[in-house]
Amino acid sequence: MASSRLERIGTIFTRVEGLLTRGAMKPDDRPLWFDVYKAFPPITEPKFAKPKPEIKSIRPILYKEDILRAKFHSNGHGLGVVNMLHPTSETHTKKLLQQYKKLKAEGVPEHELIEKSAAVVENERTVERQEASKAKITGRNQESSAQTLAEADLKNIFKEN
Repeated sequence: MASSRLERIGTIFTRVEGLLTRGAMKPDDRPLWFDVYKAFPPITEPKFAKPKPEIKSIRPILYKEDILRAKFHSNGHGLGVVNMLHPTSETHTKKLLQQYKKLKAEGVPEHELIEKSAAVVENERTVERQEASKAKITGRNQESSAQTLAEADLKNIFKEN
């Protein structure tokens, strides 16, 4: 059957149906999907010689923020570590966009907006790093990811309380 071209003649459903009606296959040996397919047939039958679908071009979808993100990332801003254990924390790119909108509302010239907003966010990052290093030294550090994972109860994670 390796060189068979039967798939071009009929569908797998019609071939199994033929085997069942002719007695070559017992009703108990029919595939599980056969009854489901018979009860809910597809709208268009899957044939080999079916015409190819019309290929439509994909419309580009760009938002104003996408252009700003591209500018930030092309200048090397916005690249930072994202802590996946704290999903409420904002990404650096989101902070950059918020700062950009804030400075634009204040009337900063267009050519200075990206650099100034990047500088403000970089200063915030520096302050956060310094506070995190002080917290590590004093022992008021948040739980490390290893401790969090060790305490996670994976067996009962989906059980309702």
